Amino acid sequence: MSSLIVDHRFVNNRDCLFDKRSKRKCHVIVFPGGISSKWFAHVSGKGITCKGVRNILDFIKAGGSAIAICFCGNSLFVKKREWICSKRREIWQGLFREDYVHEDKGFFYRFCGKYAFDGILRGPQKEIILRVPGLPPYLNVRFLPIKMNPHNEIVRTAKLPPVIYQIVVGGGSIIPAKGQPLDVVGWFPNGTAAIGIVPYGRGRIIMSKPHPNIYGKRTWAWRFKGVMGHHAKRWGWTDKMIKKGRELIRKDKDPDGPGPDRLLARAMLRYAYLKAVEGL
Repeated sequence: MSSLIVDHRFVNNRDCLFDKRSKRKCHVIVFPGGISSKWFAHVSGKGITCKGVRNILDFIKAGGSAIAICFCGNSLFVKKREWICSKRREIWQGLFREDYVHEDKGFFYRFCGKYAFDGILRGPQKEIILRVPGLPPYLNVRFLPIKMNPHNEIVRTAKLPPVIYQIVVGGGSIIPAKGQPLDVVGWFPNGTAAIGIVPYGRGRIIMSKPHPNIYGKRTWAWRFKGVMGHHAKRWGWTDKMIKKGRELIRKDKDPDGPGPDRLLARAMLRYAYLKAVEGL
């Protein structure tokens, strides 16, 4: 099994995903997270176009698999998003309330009128909000216990532990509309779906709000330098505040280590690949 890191030019070009007979050239496409809105041409000047959106959805309909990570990666596919917390601009203004509800369409739906999951992505998880006396609230990164579904194929065939502590930032709950199928892989502590499989055409989308792709040493570097670094500054934190935040990160360890995370990540990728091969 080989892999290739691609950008918007790949998905915008249908010939990269399909041959002249409209047969898929690859099996799995992964959206690892990030600021998804900047992937579109009319936002950043370059990125995924509506033609690219159609190519992605046609790829899945034709039996391909997609893996979407974090609130950002999954915001591409959902019909509706709900952010129940203050946003960055409000926090800059000294306004913070955990009951603010910001509603918006998913990015494919907002920009191109397309969506693959009829439901809501609702976050962040309350456990994520960092509350420190004297500091403005901030969306920290935490290890949350994700309860695995023993009846799910990924969990069952990979013999995953009953609970896996996963890195979560934001981490919206997957809430399907009535009639929308969702095969739950794991649940957040509040009982809502954290990881699930959504059928779409002959293919499927594995939606994961936790980051199974970040574990071990990568977890430390990502939290310490990224989330509690330049991202914190974007939320109005000063160097002095960031120093205090990093002190908290040093105390927050992964309870079960990188082993279960690695096992889950490999199991998800293997499942996505094998199902896509079956769909040829």
